Amino acid sequence: MYLNKTKLSTTVSRLLLMLLFFLVCLPNLASAHNLWLNATDFSPELTGRAGAHSKVYFGFGHKFPVADFLDKSKLREFQLIRPDQTKMDLEAGDGGFLATPLVLKKAGAYTVSAATNTGFYTMYNKNGRMHHKLGSMEGLEDIVLSLYFENYTKALISVGETADQDFSTPVGHNIEIVPLENPYLKKAGDLLKLQVLHNGKPVPFCQVSATYIGFSDKEDYAYSSKTNSKGVATIRLLKHGQWIAMAVVRQPAAKDLKDKCLEMKYSASLSFAVN
Repeated sequence: MYLNKTKLSTTVSRLLLMLLFFLVCLPNLASAHNLWLNATDFSPELTGRAGAHSKVYFGFGHKFPVADFLDKSKLREFQLIRPDQTKMDLEAGDGGFLATPLVLKKAGAYTVSAATNTGFYTMYNKNGRMHHKLGSMEGLEDIVLSLYFENYTKALISVGETADQDFSTPVGHNIEIVPLENPYLKKAGDLLKLQVLHNGKPVPFCQVSATYIGFSDKEDYAYSSKTNSKGVATIRLLKHGQWIAMAVVRQPAAKDLKDKCLEMKYSASLSFAVN
């Protein structure tokens, strides 16, 4: 079959351009990293005056349980919330994963909460190439993607016996996953109800993805669900061990951000363990 040389050249050029996009673009999408918390022990034993000991450390990127390093200067919140709901600021460790020791003096439900600095991320075409900018789209043309983003994370630490609603108090993040049941009273195979809140209000029909450490070393999830009209999703705890749940809310840019981005992206994660 005869193919015009001009058409062939055009087709090849387009294929090469598409290949270049995937080679250049996809690896750099990692700059839109996910954020989560890990712990060396989610249910540390209380031993008299010594208290209960654990370490929390950050997951950042697209591979579980850890991927890239997170610079501590990017943290705008890092707190321990005690069983009586009082809060204490934490000083992140100096290692690559910011491992931070916890000494918990009393039995009860503890939450470690964190948030990174807000910001913008933009992808745009220029001179036949895809470019990436950790900033707004101001002054740029041919925009492919432009986001304002906020990332939040929580880890649930259970010391001794805890009750069913002990982890159900929201911490007040702009987006967060709130467990309506105590995961430490569950076992492998049980169901767990989670509620997604955005600006303090339930988010209907929001996808919640969850996985356990060991299911995959990539950004794959063992279970996926959607919230109902009250913002409640149910996930099945398929296996014991550490679990991570993720939820994302995306909205068109607000009026005061329309010159800076096309969308606003709010991401939340929740880490806990199933015994």
